[in-house]
Amino acid sequence: MRHAAAALLAAALLATPAAAQDPAGTWRGDYICGQGNTALALTIEARKEGGLSALFHFEAAADNPGVPTGCFEMQGRFTPTTGAMVLGPLHWLRRPANYVMIGLDGQLSADGAEIQGLVQGPGCSFFRVHRAPHAPSADACRAGAPLLSLR
Repeated sequence: MRHAAAALLAAALLATPAAAQDPAGTWRGDYICGQGNTALALTIEARKEGGLSALFHFEAAADNPGVPTGCFEMQGRFTPTTGAMVLGPLHWLRRPANYVMIGLDGQLSADGAEIQGLVQGPGCSFFRVHRAPHAPSADACRAGAPLLSLR
């Protein structure tokens, strides 16, 4: 009986997705700020000792077609024990007129499939993104390429 319980515990530990402790990858979803609902692709890379770098790429959502395409780089921190993530803006790669960079204060879900939280910026409220394939490139954003896969 003791061996069976140990085997079940070991199997459960091995089945826990590594992604639950790692926000690195591509995320797609949306966020709300003064311009309304906006499509978001967030590409996160892990750095040393909990550091993060990210590309924040946004464009019009299906229900808000007037939003322009833009992107900026971010940096921040991730705490694996709590799943908390904070990203602050660094610099624009493509800046639409009258837009400001924003920050994100988020929480990685226990299964590692979603990040949601607060958007730090004027007139902003929340964001939610899910893991996704195919990271948009910084070059594509600089060129103003639409992220059709977001719609």
